[in-house]
Amino acid sequence: MLRKLKRPELAVLAIFLIVSLGAWAVWMHRWNTQAARRDEMNALYAIASGGDPASVRRLAEYPSPEAMQFIEKLAQDRNAFPDGRLEAINVLGARQSIDSRALAPLLWIDQPLDMRHAVAGVFKQRGCEKECISVTLAAPHAVWAGQPTFEMQHYAQIPSSTPHLQENLDYFHKQTDADYLVLLNSSPCLTGKSLQTKYALDPEFVDKVRKKIGLC
Repeated sequence: MLRKLKRPELAVLAIFLIVSLGAWAVWMHRWNTQAARRDEMNALYAIASGGDPASVRRLAEYPSPEAMQFIEKLAQDRNAFPDGRLEAINVLGARQSIDSRALAPLLWIDQPLDMRHAVAGVFKQRGCEKECISVTLAAPHAVWAGQPTFEMQHYAQIPSSTPHLQENLDYFHKQTDADYLVLLNSSPCLTGKSLQTKYALDPEFVDKVRKKIGLC
């Protein structure tokens, strides 16, 4: 078949093959590079989840959206060690624009106090908008309704005779309330609007919160 092709046609075929092979080689190089980078990020995630803040910072240096996805996952990973999670929260909070949908759930009462406090600090500096206010109101409302915080669940497993048990719980409760109130007061108009639309059927809770926030 090749013998029947004229010289210009052979030249075109040769160019096509060369270009195709070149494109394939470039694609394979990119795929291998991406695979190697993904393996590196997986390894850094594993080390970071063991409580190594430096690995979190190294992960953040990768110029890839996937790196931020790893860091968001780490911040939310309940099985990760606290130091790694806290550094992940710091990295997410230092970004040019923060993703409230990734951070706001960490304000919920089933998270340890140090995680809630760290996220509250991020929103205090960067602003607490709709998603943040929504969780910040829902959390104390849940406690008001009798749902236990992470610390209550933890200390419930400890004998009541343990020294300073109630003191510790009181401290955790006060710190949590203080963090939530700072955020609610950072956006009093949005807080008031959310109270009217979501908690109108619980006037006692609404009145309690209104007494602690500033005027819109």
